[in-house]
Amino acid sequence: MNMNRTRDIAAMLLRAAKRKRLVTYQELHALFGRDEPLQSRYRALENAARSLSDCASLDYGCLMSLDNGLPGDDFFNRFRHGRPREYEKVMGFGSAGRSMTKKRLIADAERLRVFEHASQIAASGRVANTLRPYATSKCT
Repeated sequence: MNMNRTRDIAAMLLRAAKRKRLVTYQELHALFGRDEPLQSRYRALENAARSLSDCASLDYGCLMSLDNGLPGDDFFNRFRHGRPREYEKVMGFGSAGRSMTKKRLIADAERLRVFEHASQIAASGRVANTLRPYATSKCT
């Protein structure tokens, strides 16, 4: 895995968070060559999100946006595994997770937390030291 690419994705997510904007999956995929497998791209995205914050408490991956404005299943899977109580509170116990309205509630709340986190980083001047070492465990 190209660590520079992971750092580029993390920087892109942090820039977007500071500007309170979203990142399209097209922007993410533009960082990769055509031959790069999707699995590798999404692993780099997860590593980038993890380098900015522990995904179990705050997931920068929520800033990713499909055409419908929601992050992809990768975010919702991490959220469901990392914060099962919070997920069930919104989606309902045993939910298949298909409700776009409920997904939007989760994504919007997480995006507000990420925007606040990024503004605290900017206000403290810790931007250069923001990226955490890559943890060995996944965000899931």
